[in-house]
Amino acid sequence: MALRSRSIAFLLGFIFVTKVFALPPKVNHPLDALSVDEYWKTYNLLQSAGKLAEKTIFASVLLREPPKAQVLGWKMGKPMPRKVDAVLLTEGKSYEAVIDVTAGKIDSYTELKNFQAPMTETEMHSFDDVLKKDPRVMEALTKRGITDTRLVTCYVTPAGYVGLPEQEEGKRIGWGGCTYSANAKYGWDREIPGIFFVVDIAGRKIVRFSDYGAVPIPPTTSLYDADGGTALPGTQPILTSQPSGPSFTIKDGEVSWQNWKFRFRLDPRVGPVVNLVTYMDEGKPRSVLYEGALSEMYVPYQDPEETWNSHVFLDAGEYFVNTGSGGIIKPLQAGVDCPAYATFFSGTFVHDNGTPYIRPQLACMFERVSGDPAWRHWDEDTYAISGRPTRELVFRTVATVGNYDYLFDWRFEQDASITVGVGATGILEVKAVKDQRADGKLSANMEGTDTDGKSVQFGQLVAPGTSAVDHDHFFSYRLDLDVDGTKNSLMVDKLVPFKLPETSLGRKWIWAMKPEMIATEGDAKLNVSLDHPAMWRFANEGVKNSLGQNTSFEIMPGETGISLLPSSEWPQKRAGFSEHSLWVTPYDPNERYVSGVYVMGSKGEDSLPEWVKQNRSIMNTDIVAWYTVGFHHVPRAEDWPQMPIMWHTFSLRPFDFLNKNPTMDLPMVP
Repeated sequence: MALRSRSIAFLLGFIFVTKVFALPPKVNHPLDALSVDEYWKTYNLLQSAGKLAEKTIFASVLLREPPKAQVLGWKMGKPMPRKVDAVLLTEGKSYEAVIDVTAGKIDSYTELKNFQAPMTETEMHSFDDVLKKDPRVMEALTKRGITDTRLVTCYVTPAGYVGLPEQEEGKRIGWGGCTYSANAKYGWDREIPGIFFVVDIAGRKIVRFSDYGAVPIPPTTSLYDADGGTALPGTQPILTSQPSGPSFTIKDGEVSWQNWKFRFRLDPRVGPVVNLVTYMDEGKPRSVLYEGALSEMYVPYQDPEETWNSHVFLDAGEYFVNTGSGGIIKPLQAGVDCPAYATFFSGTFVHDNGTPYIRPQLACMFERVSGDPAWRHWDEDTYAISGRPTRELVFRTVATVGNYDYLFDWRFEQDASITVGVGATGILEVKAVKDQRADGKLSANMEGTDTDGKSVQFGQLVAPGTSAVDHDHFFSYRLDLDVDGTKNSLMVDKLVPFKLPETSLGRKWIWAMKPEMIATEGDAKLNVSLDHPAMWRFANEGVKNSLGQNTSFEIMPGETGISLLPSSEWPQKRAGFSEHSLWVTPYDPNERYVSGVYVMGSKGEDSLPEWVKQNRSIMNTDIVAWYTVGFHHVPRAEDWPQMPIMWHTFSLRPFDFLNKNPTMDLPMVP
């Protein structure tokens, strides 16, 4: 992601809307998003208490979820407790507050001595004039022949803890570089090569400056084709519509579709949150998922030069950047992001001055058919085909985080599965290099030598003079599975070779399933392995299906990856979740964010790898799964100038949860 424009938005609230009008927000449930009125109550209570100075920044405003037992016991019409967690930044000092908006009082207000508020857009873009006046920056620009500083923009972003001397003093530190927009159509390939500086944010000064050498900036790229061009010969229109309206219903914020019921909200820190997911089995609701949401995104770039290996982003925790346009989640375009017949939802947001506002069309929900069967079979005896068509319900948002766009899907299936999808598209981060072609000796900006004397590359040429830096994407999902209740256990079914007796004729080997109950969280750090396959099931030992099997839901991984960096690497200490595909912990309401509540300046002390050192029991108790969607991105020429969308998915799949295939009685009509 480009440092100069990465942004985390705080999208609070969602409201049911038509394609044209947004209805007023309404709170129907303890887990619903904050409303405009609740934002104002938060602001007014802090203002009345004298906690807001002229330059105070609201660095975070989040719903403080009530205790889980209280939520599960709550009934419509009962008093609804509503609290807010707010983080404020005043003159470089960070404060956290808990506000009871129901009672109209501040429960607590504390200065953060060992933690820092997330960085805000106000901070990120308030240093341009200071940075460009620094003589070292001016000298570097002059060396490059850049004299019109009106077209130069210098930026600062959070410096994740890497052991800098300034960080040891507890200072709020950022780092960054500059861009040059002369004759540019767009800004994503306008980074000025070689300029890097570390900034004391509170002191508003550069504390370290580096110039790694000038490289000519290549001609600007036309990143977009405004009209899309003409269709290829023979292309015919495909029309999809739902003239009678959606099949799902929403009542008091609860979505009902087929056998599924669930709630959702748009959370300012992690985006879409799905709550209280139940499956109707023969008319009776059965709990599946108390809460599912993204917990953190980790994107480290892989380049030896500090101007680029400083690009290490933990998007959800380090930033609160809100331009007033909706922040990280951006408006959806009907017919592109979602079908034209989709139902769209608005979100309520907060500016960093604490005032709320509403943005429309930030989430969508729609049914779709793929043309695939739910099941089918050709019967040789009757010469007949039996089968059923299928459809799914998709809840979707699109997040723009700097240069990347991510589609986040929750797809509810008729076979009682839930598919979670992450689609990556947008624009690559690129650096200017001397290389014009890749079939000769590459420059030091693209190629190096490892300790064995072998050649290695750090990026890929995507246009003459333009290298796309290799990088990773890791998404941690927090999945509070409650399969038929809160008491679950982790069952790992290992598939192992099994040797037949010597007396066996013919085959000597088969494979068998070797079930193993995992006792503690220390043993629940698991990776996808082709050599040692296993199924990961969240089972309820107290509930059985009609065949006497423990009911469970399986996490079925898709294509994924784990970090290649050692745990001793400072960024890896803060993003240690990327070291494994699956982690399991006992439920703890304080363990919501996989890299900790406060990520800015963190050394990783409050993070998933540290939590599991307690080695707590995870048997027959309330447990939480942390699943990592990860992929290593070696860019291709085809990824430039716009990257075709690349999907990564995983599924929550019923395993002995039901007595038979739930799609047997689907109708023949699509």
